[in-house]
Amino acid sequence: MSEMTLAKAYEKYFKIGAATSPAEFPAHAKLLKTHFNSISPENQMKFGPLHPAKDQWNFLPADQMVAFARENGMVFRAHAPVWHGGTNPWIWQDDHGNNASPELLLERLTEQFEVFGARYGDFVQYWDVINEAIDDDPAKPVLRDTKWLEIMGEGYLTTAFKIAKKVAPKVQLFYNDYNEWLPEKRDKICKLIQKLQDEGAPIEGFGMQSHMSIYNVDIDDVKRAIEAYAAFGLRLHVTELDISLYDPKDRSLPAPILTDEMFERQAQLYIDLFRVYREYSDVIDNVTTWGVADDYTWLNYWPVQGRTNYPLLFYADHYPKPFIETIIEEALK
Repeated sequence: MSEMTLAKAYEKYFKIGAATSPAEFPAHAKLLKTHFNSISPENQMKFGPLHPAKDQWNFLPADQMVAFARENGMVFRAHAPVWHGGTNPWIWQDDHGNNASPELLLERLTEQFEVFGARYGDFVQYWDVINEAIDDDPAKPVLRDTKWLEIMGEGYLTTAFKIAKKVAPKVQLFYNDYNEWLPEKRDKICKLIQKLQDEGAPIEGFGMQSHMSIYNVDIDDVKRAIEAYAAFGLRLHVTELDISLYDPKDRSLPAPILTDEMFERQAQLYIDLFRVYREYSDVIDNVTTWGVADDYTWLNYWPVQGRTNYPLLFYADHYPKPFIETIIEEALK
């Protein structure tokens, strides 16, 4: 295995990032410092974890994330306050337990953003302002039916971007979503981006989550999606990359037996993806995996608990998987 690191090998292309948490630092700090030069918080800057109750803020985990990035000279991607998940019921209610008015929810959103901007706006480089606002069903309207939409109407997205830019003018603002390479989801995302731009939203980037499986990715679809988003003049980041060994439609237990052929398909898909990312490095600034190594991955718990997945670039013992050598060597040619 080459002694060259991922971050070093990809210096001329884009940053190499990982989504992580302070709880993982004791185990993953060495690996993060060696192979990565960008980090994202998994949950620590979402609305609920940062502001769990009306009169309660929990800054410590987010502060620890920022401190780690500062100490190690890392780029920081903040993530993601406006989401249908990651919130607490108090956000949607007034003091009497009734549904919050649009004015009250706007006030709370503004406060959340102002606190974020004052505390982190001078250090954070990128911010996933809005996460997963699109409905997956091609037969349904573009926007997902959420409390944000129900209370504030379709204008909540543009409003959120405008407030974010006001409180954190130095931070590049992103919309972030998954299944972005699938043509039917791509088309909806493009409609939303166009709508935001038409409304004057200061959207500057699109986050391609890239939660993938060895069963559901066509490399040509990935290329066409990148081209479609770049055509809007946006900067692109891969924000949550991992490759499941299971079919996302398969939720069976016990887990299907994993074969050498499945691991080989995963390796080849990673190699092919990094080839595409290098090809489009004029518009891609960051490639971030959702997790650091296989000893901690959300895919051990989703879509079902009780089956182990191996979706990341490093084994559970933190040793690089063999295909990383190819990914590094091809970057150095």
